[in-house]
This record gives sequence, structure tokens and C-alpha cells, in this order.
Amino acid sequence: RGVQGSRMTDLSGIKALTFDVFGTTVDWYGGIARECQSVLGAHGHRLDWVKFANRWRSEYQPAMEEVRSGRRDYVVMDQLHREMLDVALDEFGVAGISSEEKDHLALGWRRLDPWPDAVPGLMRLKRKFTVAALSNGNIALVAEMAKRGGIPWDVVLGADFVRTYKPMPALYDSAPKLLMLKPSEIMMVACHVWDVDNAAKRGFRTAY
Repeated sequence: RGVQGSRMTDLSGIKALTFDVFGTTVDWYGGIARECQSVLGAHGHRLDWVKFANRWRSEYQPAMEEVRSGRRDYVVMDQLHREMLDVALDEFGVAGISSEEKDHLALGWRRLDPWPDAVPGLMRLKRKFTVAALSNGNIALVAEMAKRGGIPWDVVLGADFVRTYKPMPALYDSAPKLLMLKPSEIMMVACHVWDVDNAAKRGFRTAY
């Protein structure tokens, strides 16, 4: 289905599909709620785990904007996740968690499960197209997630290459450069309208 209508997306001329990861390919809501319950629940905390996960994630755009704006040098998403966690823990009044446990929990974003149809769907698509992760996640994060969940990326293109975050043009532009394709030969696939809209501005075809 195309972004701007109900007709099926035309795939003629497409050689690669670049996928958003968080939310599009993997279930971050369920995965982070599970990780939080495992670590924080072991200390007797009884929270609304989905609400906590959403509060943690709500720091995502503000944290990236510090980098995008140039107010802060680039740091990998793993580090932002760790810093964002402290904000959520403080707001929910969660205490008694060691630094090691916080570090482990922050890396829970590497342990997210793919949606049930993601792996078989990607396996079918990669018979014809190069399938690539084009994520704000750092390469180590996305690669470990893929190894754990069996996600069959042909290549992982992370923010590490350009040292900034979507929707900055540099991250989208890295895909045709590294894949040696024209932007029009690449289709961005995402469940976020802002992501496909910004990819379209860089010449990508898009699928929502």
C-alpha cells in the first residue's frame, strides 16, 4: 500500500528496500515492557510496564535533537537509551537499581523481538531486493538485535556513518551512496509518516 493512497505501491525500478527498525520491524513496546518488568520487577517494583516503556521512549526525539542541532557531539543510540532511562526511573520514583542493572536494561533495546511477519516477509523480499536497515540505532545495536531475532538484513546502515540522526538528510543520503544506487532505486519502508516523508524529499520511493 502506498503512502499517498490505497493503490499498491509500484516496485518497478526498485533495487533496494531500506527499513526503519524500531516499531516497523520490531516490537519495541512489548520488548521494553518485558525487559523493564524483568529487571525492575525483581526489586519489587510494580509499575504499568507499557506506560513506563512509553515514558522512556518519549525522551527519544529530544535526546536526538541535541545531536541534530549541534548542541551536542554525536553519541550512539545505546548511550542515549541509557541516559533516557535515568529520566524515566526518576519520574517513576524507582530506586535501588545498580549501575550494572541499568546498563543491562538500557541494552534491552538490542533484545527486541521482530513482529511475527517480519522475518518471513524479509526473507521473501530479499530474493529480489537488497534489504537494509536504515535506522537511528547504531550498527552494533541493530546487528545484535538482528542476530538474536533472526532478522535477515543484507546490510545494516546506522547513524554511525554520518554521526547524526533522522530526519537529517545525511542519514537518508548515506543509503544510495553506500549501496551505489540512485535514490529513486531505493524504497524507504516505515510505519512513521515523518520517516517516509523525509525519505521522499531525498528522492526515495516510499512505502508506509
